[in-house]
Parts: sequence; structure tokens; C-alpha cells
Amino acid sequence: MATLSKLHLKLIYNPAAGRGRTRRHAARVEAYLRGNGASVDVHASHSPEDLTQVAAESSKGQYDRVVICGGDGSLHHAVREFDLARGTMALIPLGSGDDFARVAGIPRTFEAACEVALNGKIREVDVAEANGHRYLGVAGLGFDSEVAAFANKVKVLRGSAVYLYAIFRVLPRFKPHPVRITIDGSTRSEEIMFAVVGSSRQYGGGIRIIPDALIDDGILDYCIVKRTTRAQLLKTLPRAYAGKHVGRSFVEIGRGVRFRFESDQLLEVYADGEFVTTTPVAFGLASERLKLMSPL
Repeated sequence: MATLSKLHLKLIYNPAAGRGRTRRHAARVEAYLRGNGASVDVHASHSPEDLTQVAAESSKGQYDRVVICGGDGSLHHAVREFDLARGTMALIPLGSGDDFARVAGIPRTFEAACEVALNGKIREVDVAEANGHRYLGVAGLGFDSEVAAFANKVKVLRGSAVYLYAIFRVLPRFKPHPVRITIDGSTRSEEIMFAVVGSSRQYGGGIRIIPDALIDDGILDYCIVKRTTRAQLLKTLPRAYAGKHVGRSFVEIGRGVRFRFESDQLLEVYADGEFVTTTPVAFGLASERLKLMSPL
């Protein structure tokens, strides 16, 4: 491990993350890292694909850390092709929701997050996959994904307000979806409002959808919200901010290793707020974990 004075960092940021918040703070992050003895190469991504490519290239051993400055979406694209065997990632959370950073205990002030990037410890965290596409937090289909798709089009709100607004816009026209669900080899059919699978407990700016999930326990948690009325769904969603939705009769919570969802209608799958694939979709864990800088 390099000493602090010789740390060589690759700082990657998405200028659009956090509704422009990341662009405004990236120079301060760079200055703080340099001011504390690190050498820093900076890259402002011009597309999600560019962010993925640069993060992948930077993770192959030439840098001590690849520092991602942004939100859950930036982190998501960074891990897609990251060299899990050789690379170490650090996160400066400057997005709209920063759900993964909250769960991982990474401070949301940029100075404190920079200190973690420089002086923290390496924590290995689970990397999930949906049809082979990596993600770190929560992936879902049904109402969940339709809300994510709508939220990505909202440009004037931030954080949980974006998702609340999207929920109220999507709900009036939403209809349950019939799906075939396979969990660790056991198959059944259900009509569902939505289903999520992940290794992090929350998404959407603080919604604790799978409240017992841990990011490093080597297993995936799921939540299936079965067919119910729109009114019941609307009443239940606020309870999910505290993980209290799990007591409802139409909510199923559990854990597993391998999942598959099939449907006659093509359903989009979103992970970490980003589109990843469509049904049929298989979920599982990657064979390697991500080395992430975390607080001491």
C-alpha cells in the first residue's frame, strides 16, 4: 500500500450528477485531495458509457484509488466493468439521493468523504448482477421501475422529492403485472405491483425497501409487493421509509441466492435508478466483491 504522500488517485465525476451539484464541487474535492498529499488525475465524464469505460481502465492497477464523485447513478456506472480483482474504489457522495453512501457509512460532507478516500479502510462489499449487469444497491421491476424511469426525466427536484413526485404521477395509471418467480429453484406465479432484489437496504432517497439487507453478507434480499389496490399501495409506501411496510399481508420479504422473474409482457428492470435490462431477468451475486474505501 502506498503511503499517503504518494497516493495516486483517479478522480472521475459526472458533471450532471446531483442536478449539477457534483460539477460545482468537483474542483473543491480535487483541491482537498491534492492539499492532503495525493496526486490526482481528473476526468469529467461526458456520458454514462464514458464513465464506465474510464473507471474500468483506471481500475487495472495504475492508481491506488479510483475516486467516484457523484451519486448512486455515477457509482452504478463506475462498477459495471470495474476490475474487482485489482481496483479499489472511493466515493464522494454528491448525488441526489446517495442511498448507497448512507448505507455504507460514507460521510456526505465532501471534506469528510475525502478523508475516507485518503485514510479510510478497505471494505469488501457485495456486487449484485441482473442478467450479468452489475449493480450495488437495489434492482426492481414493475411499479418500482416505472417510477425510476419517470424520476429520471424530472429535472427540477432533488433527493426523495423526485421519487415522491414520480410515485404520484405513475400510480394513477399503474396496473399489476403477472409474473413467474423462481427463488433458489422454487417457481410460482404471482400478480405483483413490483419486486426488488438487492444487497443494500434502501433506495429512492431513503426508502428502506429491504430493511434487513447488508451490503457484505454474501446474500441477496428481496421484497415482493403482491397485487393490491392503488390506495393500499399508496398508504403502504410512506411506511417503507422506516421499513414498516413489511408487516402488510401483501408484502413478502426474504433472502436468496438466485432469482428469476419472467413475464409475458416485457418489463424494464432498473438498478440503482438506472435502466439495466428487461424480463426475463436473472439476479445473483458476482463472483468477486468490490474493494471500497470506508470509514475507520
